Amino acid sequence: MTKQIRALARGLTVVNAINAAPGPVSLGDLHKATGIDRATLLRILATLDQEGWIFRGMGDRLYRLAYKLHELGEQVHIHDAIAQIAAPVLEQLQQELHWPCDISVFDGEGMAIIETSRSRSPFVLNREVIGYRPSMLKSAIGRAYLAYCDPRRRESILRRARSQDNEEGRLAADSAYIERTLQDVRNRGFGMRDSSLMSLPADTLEEFSAMALPIIVQDDIQACLSFVWMKSAYTSPGIEDAFYQQLKPRADTLAELFEENGLY
Repeated sequence: MTKQIRALARGLTVVNAINAAPGPVSLGDLHKATGIDRATLLRILATLDQEGWIFRGMGDRLYRLAYKLHELGEQVHIHDAIAQIAAPVLEQLQQELHWPCDISVFDGEGMAIIETSRSRSPFVLNREVIGYRPSMLKSAIGRAYLAYCDPRRRESILRRARSQDNEEGRLAADSAYIERTLQDVRNRGFGMRDSSLMSLPADTLEEFSAMALPIIVQDDIQACLSFVWMKSAYTSPGIEDAFYQQLKPRADTLAELFEENGLY
């Protein structure tokens, strides 16, 4: 494990304490909140003040976070926040199931994978997938999203797809195909990758399967949790349902984390 920088850790502890307080804080308040001795606190506060992270009010002599931190917060994209929240859950699933999992979101143009555990997997499964945009109608994550998203958003996505002069456009125009495919997702609770969908280039000729579960917060789908495995590794029927039983609690956990952190 990489050795931590103790002084930096203490400085961040002080910033977090000021941020968590209901209002401006005194040196005594920070001492009680952090347990750091007053002399060390004064050095930390002086450094943070000098670097522009905090300031001390002229009238009340209490410490506050500087506006610099508010500007920094504006640079944090919600997709980055989702990826950060999801990473520990993906790591746990990786340890339990060994096959990789991804988190994907709809970004206005289509589904985009924003975090993955593929680099941790012992299996080589298209590891360079961050930002990859799969088919909305044939990928597991595209199908899961369409099945659970707001009907107006779904129609907007399908209308855009119908304007394309390709297979995606033809499928989007087939209302019977759309209804049948999306109802199957709702019945099962997850989307499955169409077996005819071409895989990304990989260091193996093995065929892959994929499934995706919706992460729903406030009655709206916010992201998809997907799972990928080699077809040849499992021959028993219903393996998808077995995986679903393991993945569903984690999708629920992610939904709770998203709601707790306002990611909806």
